[in-house]
Amino acid sequence: MKKKNIALYIAMAGLASLLVMGVAYAQDEIQWLEHDIFVGRERPAAAFPHALHADEIGIDCLDCHHIYENGENVWDDSEESDCTACHKLEAEGKTMSAEKALHANCKGCHKKEGKGPITCGECHPWKKK
Repeated sequence: MKKKNIALYIAMAGLASLLVMGVAYAQDEIQWLEHDIFVGRERPAAAFPHALHADEIGIDCLDCHHIYENGENVWDDSEESDCTACHKLEAEGKTMSAEKALHANCKGCHKKEGKGPITCGECHPWKKK
């Protein structure tokens, strides 16, 4: 009888560990695209499930991340990515503003693929307090 109880406790502990890890992982996969240049905005930062796009859907990193040199995208995943390093609040020359670049990239892909959020509230949800 004691062996059955021990096995049951071990199984329950294992399931509880999986549950805790699953919840922790699920919370980590949502990134809030917060950039210091956006002050006094009407809506909160966009919620972005990076793992969904990169791992589950399999979108190539270079479809979103880019650093151009001589017309070639030379970005690699060892580099820190910050869109606002190049895309500023206002457009500069041929470089789009950050808002326009982010909207064109995300909404453009969602419209082309026929899935994913495209309205303001779908991407920029009010966080629950």
